[in-house]
Amino acid sequence: MDAPLAFVKFPAVGVDQVLGFLKVVHHLGGRADVMYINDAVDADLGDLSHVIDAAEALGLVKFSGGDVELTPEGKRAVESPVKNFQQYLKSKLASVEPFRQLVEYVAEVKSASVEEVLEFIESLGYGEEDARKILDWAVFAQLVEIDGEEVKLA
Repeated sequence: MDAPLAFVKFPAVGVDQVLGFLKVVHHLGGRADVMYINDAVDADLGDLSHVIDAAEALGLVKFSGGDVELTPEGKRAVESPVKNFQQYLKSKLASVEPFRQLVEYVAEVKSASVEEVLEFIESLGYGEEDARKILDWAVFAQLVEIDGEEVKLA
């Protein structure tokens, strides 16, 4: 049985990696063999698996039997304006760790420096570079915003 989404550690991959992956799958007709995608984008299979995990956790793809298929949400993410995708992410990520805890932290302290927020994310088990990727997702999804060097709720 799969763990509930809120208890799964979100893969530390870039927003651009997931969007690029979705575009490749869309270009290939919405469904493709992962090995074909791996060859087409010349990616490290380990990195690609994390990108697939992130896209799957967000409900953007289904992965089964070595094939990846865009869900209706994944297709909309590629075909709709970025603002629509950001709204989707905001609602989806609000219940996903570490984003839920990040929003709670920022709400509690009202405003924190970027470094303090990165340290908080690192305390949740992410490395320095991965913490930056998590913060990038939170900013992209408009869960938080960066104003100068301060992080606040969006």
